[in-house]
Amino acid sequence: MIFTPSDNFDTLPGRRGRAKTVGAAFRLLLERTARRVRAGVRSPATLRMQRQHVEYLRERLPARTPLAQVDARRIAQVLELERRGRRDRVLSGGTLRKRASTLRQALQLAGGRVPAFPEIPYKYTPTREHLPDFDTYQRLRDALPLHRRLWFVVACWTGQRFGDVEAMHREDLDCDAGWVRIRSSKTRRFTGGRYQAAPELLHELADHWRALPAGAQLVESWPHVSSQLTRLAERLQLPRTTAHRLRHTFFTWFVASNGFTPELLELGGWKDLTIPAQVYAHAAPVRLQEQIGRLHRLVVLRLAPQKISRRREPEPTSPVMVAEGSGGPAVPPAGPPEPAHVDHAGREQDGVGAERIELSTNGLRVRCAR
Repeated sequence: MIFTPSDNFDTLPGRRGRAKTVGAAFRLLLERTARRVRAGVRSPATLRMQRQHVEYLRERLPARTPLAQVDARRIAQVLELERRGRRDRVLSGGTLRKRASTLRQALQLAGGRVPAFPEIPYKYTPTREHLPDFDTYQRLRDALPLHRRLWFVVACWTGQRFGDVEAMHREDLDCDAGWVRIRSSKTRRFTGGRYQAAPELLHELADHWRALPAGAQLVESWPHVSSQLTRLAERLQLPRTTAHRLRHTFFTWFVASNGFTPELLELGGWKDLTIPAQVYAHAAPVRLQEQIGRLHRLVVLRLAPQKISRRREPEPTSPVMVAEGSGGPAVPPAGPPEPAHVDHAGREQDGVGAERIELSTNGLRVRCAR
């Protein structure tokens, strides 16, 4: 059976209203999420996260608990126990809200009136942890075995989340043409767009990619990736590293190099700059300092804005777009652009020599007096 995004996944035909216990309500919720994953409107990571929430909630609410006994007081007790966490670790407000949302959806799907839920105070505090520089990246990369090294490189140079990295296949990368397909299943941006791949990515995966058969998974799955990366970073005396911080690394470096651009939204899967501005504003301090300095020169010192020169710098003699040995296409070297004062016959125009370029004349030719 094929599902479309317009299908109603809030109800399960023939099942709504039949749940009498908490366990049956959770089962209906997981079935609905699984249907959404198969239809492509939810990512597999959402289903995995929901299963973990259900597993923890069942410890506070046994599966045989009748739904009639789940009132507002019982829900408040369950969420208070969840807030205290396990192993003397208090649960964060964001995780507690997700757990409460899982319980609310299960009760609503089971039918009947949903009891009132307590208000959960929560303030979004974005994480800013990332690999500080390329040397740190190299130390982590070189300390990993080959099959984990490839996973690490793909996560760092595509900025994808854990589930999207592990969902990549051979067809999502072309080391010969130099492009990679990047997705953001969490935000439902299944564009599958092709983007210019980073030379480091092409160089590291070239041999592995050519040896893969058609349809094969691009990199081997990495269970417990965050805990293993954390232990490795501690052993190397580096900042704590997790799978999600590799995504932060890519976009932090991107913003520091290019600023907030439409390409940033396309690569990250965001619809606007609300989230990127909160999370990655720290990544452009140099650009911000330049803008403040320009404002001071124009307003306080009242200096005229500096005119940008129209002279074109010669292009590099060998603009290689991919790393050596990556198998990418060779780009023929391009010489410097022909000066504007030289005609097609290779002769200089009268009165305008290479050492006597006149001021800008808005496209008009100026003949110097002899």
